Amino acid sequence: MIYFITGVTGTVVPVIVEDLMRKDADPHFYFAIRKDTRGIGIKSRFESVVTSLDLDQASKQKLSERSKLVEIDVEKEKLGIDPEIYAELVSNTEKILHGAADVRFDQPYDEIKISNVIFSHKIYELFDKIKNHRKENSQTDATLYYISTGYAYGIYNKAIPEDFPDFKPGKPDNTYAQTKAEAKIFILDKINRLNDRIVLFEPTIIGGSARTGRTKTYNLHYVVLMLGYLGKMPFFTAADNQQDIVPVDWVADVISDIMAKDEFHQGVLRLASGPDAPTVGDVHDAGYEYFTANDPVPGHLIPEISFVPRWFFYFMINVQKTFNQAMYKITGKKKYRKMVVGVRLLEGYFPYITRYKVFENSKSTQLLEKYTDCPKAPILQNIKDKNGNLVKKGYIDKILADTLETGWGGIVDFTRVAAQVAANKSSR
Repeated sequence: MIYFITGVTGTVVPVIVEDLMRKDADPHFYFAIRKDTRGIGIKSRFESVVTSLDLDQASKQKLSERSKLVEIDVEKEKLGIDPEIYAELVSNTEKILHGAADVRFDQPYDEIKISNVIFSHKIYELFDKIKNHRKENSQTDATLYYISTGYAYGIYNKAIPEDFPDFKPGKPDNTYAQTKAEAKIFILDKINRLNDRIVLFEPTIIGGSARTGRTKTYNLHYVVLMLGYLGKMPFFTAADNQQDIVPVDWVADVISDIMAKDEFHQGVLRLASGPDAPTVGDVHDAGYEYFTANDPVPGHLIPEISFVPRWFFYFMINVQKTFNQAMYKITGKKKYRKMVVGVRLLEGYFPYITRYKVFENSKSTQLLEKYTDCPKAPILQNIKDKNGNLVKKGYIDKILADTLETGWGGIVDFTRVAAQVAANKSSR
């Protein structure tokens, strides 16, 4: 099978590629890559990805030999792809996986729209040319696979439905959700009007691997766990709210199964934990217990977070932001500006944690059973019965172990934490 793939330098797509190398007997790839903001070229970026993959050396070599890199510029016509290569893509590609996106929550709409909406339009333009070329030449139909998000539905006061072929999003939580909703509306229109072979995947919060606990990005629940460990999050809220977290390896396994088996060609698959999702309280309790028992810094005290009503929590956040804004204005010290930026970034995560977010997934679970070899999403949390006995063990301890082993990917300096502990002891 010949694939054209975007997003290989991201979090999920590299794991999908690993799986395709194992599941497809004869895979060949075109990878769309652009230079990064530091000017690192596409070849170097791709080589770094290949080095990081969980494949043996022979498989990595095979992947490199079977891959062709396509430099792109999203803002240019036809993605800025060389005309000869563009024609080659149209002639050769059998399947497109569009997994590239800007997943930041604090970006201006006009900027993030380029990555999440305009990019999707241009990928579809390429898909449409491939589709028509294959029909004209009596070849098998092409399929477009698009990675969306369950959070495209925005604010919902009830369980978020599986409503394909309809889509009725609420008010967006941020510009990320807004642009992903716009892209989904565009893609669904192609299915509903043109009967195109398009599969949309809707993962919820993608966390570390269920197998290893590892992740490439430490966002959302990782940030809150980090602030709790450092004692910088004395209050939180919505302990009963569900956190629908699914492991990256399971998400990749499902997507690669759908692509390699080549049986499910149109519709939406929601990749969610659904009723099995943990609560904010579950994640907090597991984190507090694990970090306390396994803290790499002797003598470090981790304060337990107090859960408070939403109004009080948001009031305290606004007080902190206003204080730091005022102090920066008065003193001009960068540390206050840094605090303001940090609070705003944290606020971007709040809709995913403090608002009611429950995802229906029964229809998608049936589709998984029919079209893949994958079970439903592995459970994150450890569950105890009414007597406190562990009856089902999730994979959260692996994720928590990864945070301490890596210092949240290098964000937390344990040597500095140890120095602060020593300084606090000496000042008493």
